[in-house]
Amino acid sequence: MGTGALGLLGVFGIGPAATLVAIFESPSGPFDPARAPPAPDYAHSDAWLAFPGHNGLERSTPPGMTAIDEAKAPADVFFIHPTTYQRSNVWNVAYDHASEFDPAVLLGQASVFNGCCRIFAPHYRQASLRALDRSRDAVALAYGDVAQAFRHFIEHENRGRPFLIAAHSQGAMHAVRLLQAEILGTPLQSRLVAAYVIGAYAPSDFGTIGLPVCDGARQVGCILSWNTSQSGRTGAFQLIRDKTYWWRGGEKNTGQPPAICVNPLTWRREGAAPATDNPGSLPFPTGKASEPGRTLAALTPHLTGAVCDEGLLKVDIAWSAPSGFRDSLSLIYGSYHLGDYGIFYAAIRRNARERVQAWTAEASERGSGGPRSPEQAIPIMN
Repeated sequence: MGTGALGLLGVFGIGPAATLVAIFESPSGPFDPARAPPAPDYAHSDAWLAFPGHNGLERSTPPGMTAIDEAKAPADVFFIHPTTYQRSNVWNVAYDHASEFDPAVLLGQASVFNGCCRIFAPHYRQASLRALDRSRDAVALAYGDVAQAFRHFIEHENRGRPFLIAAHSQGAMHAVRLLQAEILGTPLQSRLVAAYVIGAYAPSDFGTIGLPVCDGARQVGCILSWNTSQSGRTGAFQLIRDKTYWWRGGEKNTGQPPAICVNPLTWRREGAAPATDNPGSLPFPTGKASEPGRTLAALTPHLTGAVCDEGLLKVDIAWSAPSGFRDSLSLIYGSYHLGDYGIFYAAIRRNARERVQAWTAEASERGSGGPRSPEQAIPIMN
């Protein structure tokens, strides 16, 4: 997937100084699989960024919210993390490289699913920023790790339970391929609650290969995506236009359909939502968190509304908004890439629970001979 200038800024939490290094830095030679870092072994705990029983930062919650008891969680989430490496001196990053932004991924993104699910988030040999632009082989190597982690998850950990796919940025790019290569058209598809493929291009014609785009809060077995942009700004178009992406068994870079955009305040593809419909936004986590079970910052209610327009999720965050919602991407490009999860934190958290409950109810109805409509109301927890 080509990234351009926005992609070079788009590492999770990257700062301006590191961005300049990434732009002018390149690996010392062409991609060579023999020089790639060792592959992770997903039978070992150090190959996972998040794993049930580790009591890691993904178990953190904002005030007033509680993480579900993992032993009682009705579903799992397989979460594919975004780019966290700030340099371009290698094609692929060692899976056990300790990124200072790993805590932000766990606190600001993966934790949103701890109200419904056990969280499995593999480390993988992520493609560096330069590789995303210049080496399809490096991207394929990163995907290979993700696919291997997913197979291990299914064969050894999931045990036939319903599951969600969730991802951001580079992780979302890998999720587009994973859905096609490992899930669609297999028995696993019946256990897929939903795919949250956020912060990257996801083609809107997934329905033509058997995975409909979500268009309702309780719909299950569907895909949703969005890329958040300040209303009136155009920089975020770089994330959704002229992409190379995996489609029907190979890479495609022509005839691109529009990007999926589902509004996380309505869970519909059409229509605007006012700020009053946004129950709570999480500021970008800062600093290094060293203790598991850390309490996250209090959520900010009614930060912004949202509307899908031209393939982007457009928001209007006022200059008077609390700190933690602006960064170099939003200032320079008008892209809230780093806030794709946090700006809608409470809405996503509630929706993940809601879809899991809808899947469970639908499965129960199938077992008793009567399928339930995804749009039929399901009671949910507070």
